[in-house]
Amino acid sequence: MQASPPSAPAGAAPDDARHQRVRDAVRALVAEFGVNVSMDAIAARAGCSKQTLYARYGSKQALMHLVASDGMAAIRLPPAPTAGSLRKALVAFAEDHLAHLAEPRTLGTARLVTAQAAEFPEEVAAMYQDYVGALLDRLGGWLQQAMRRGLLRHDDPHCAAELLLGMIVGLDFDRQRHLAPHRDTPEARSQWAAFAIDSFLRAFAPPASRT
Repeated sequence: MQASPPSAPAGAAPDDARHQRVRDAVRALVAEFGVNVSMDAIAARAGCSKQTLYARYGSKQALMHLVASDGMAAIRLPPAPTAGSLRKALVAFAEDHLAHLAEPRTLGTARLVTAQAAEFPEEVAAMYQDYVGALLDRLGGWLQQAMRRGLLRHDDPHCAAELLLGMIVGLDFDRQRHLAPHRDTPEARSQWAAFAIDSFLRAFAPPASRT
């Protein structure tokens, strides 16, 4: 089981201009250098001292986790699924996720971090947990609510979340990583997102709605 990262000091990360600079610095440096980023480099890029970073965030691990959590907060999912919003919410989520994966920075970071896995296994595993693991947990919790409300058939919500993410992404992210032809327009991604969500909803339709 993945250990929880050290907690940052209380009140360490208000959503202010300084935190935004630090957050932007972390994301830019990870895109350029992968997980092998030092607090010295983050401080220099953000325009502050290393001591300030440790005072505000506690450790590099806690800072990286916080930046990942900021990204998870931007995921568009309603607080609770309803019969009227289920498909619309999932299609919007799928479109956002595919658009994020299509961003050059996301693709470049994925290539770089994958190449560093053998050299920095703990850091790469922690980054996976902070991003993909957190995304699975959040989506699984949301699907569990839908199951409890009778909007989806009852099953393991976290397995359903993993299956759904696989259906949304398909092979397209691998195609991009290997420079193969892929769905490179918003229209193509939206069409695939709708297809994936409709297929998932048919597979997990509650028994009463099956024909």
